[in-house]
Amino acid sequence: MIKNYLQLVIAVAFINFNCSAQKNMLTENINALAEKQPVEDSVLQKLQSENELVIAYAVENFAWVKSADYRILAQNKGEWKGYVYHKNLMPNNTGSPTTFNTSDVDKTACDALLNYLTQNKAWAIKGDSENGFCSDGNKNCNINDAASARLWLITKTAAINPSYYAPEFYENCCPEKQRGLFVSIIKKIADIVADKGAIE
Repeated sequence: MIKNYLQLVIAVAFINFNCSAQKNMLTENINALAEKQPVEDSVLQKLQSENELVIAYAVENFAWVKSADYRILAQNKGEWKGYVYHKNLMPNNTGSPTTFNTSDVDKTACDALLNYLTQNKAWAIKGDSENGFCSDGNKNCNINDAASARLWLITKTAAINPSYYAPEFYENCCPEKQRGLFVSIIKKIADIVADKGAIE
């Protein structure tokens, strides 16, 4: 009985150490990047100030109803919290109201996501290039009035936020390694952060 308990304690300590090492690797690489971005949204700023790491993605709509829908994971002292944030971007605040809600998240899934981000060097994702949405020159891939998706990786002192226009559409039409990684990450975040319908 004591032996089993000691094995469990050692296993938990190892997992916690490994997650801490993964978080440190991710934050160090983000902090070292030259292409850091300012965090201008007040909700994200607050989460940045209160947590060691914030991982989020946003679906940004600018065609008709202007809004941004976020799914957010925040880690502080090894504990994870989830949030669903809908931001109204319409002039004069017309349209749906801005909302911010908590979401239950699974620590094991969050730790697995953190490991996935570090193993795949998510900090190196650049987003859409200036050469268009298909780097292979495919001119047959075309879509209008679609939403963009943005990935936020935020530390206490720095942030990056690569974005892709209609990432799933273009990934199906003209696959690209970094965009494929981006799509896989935002799907993992969506699977972890439960939502009642704000993001489709």
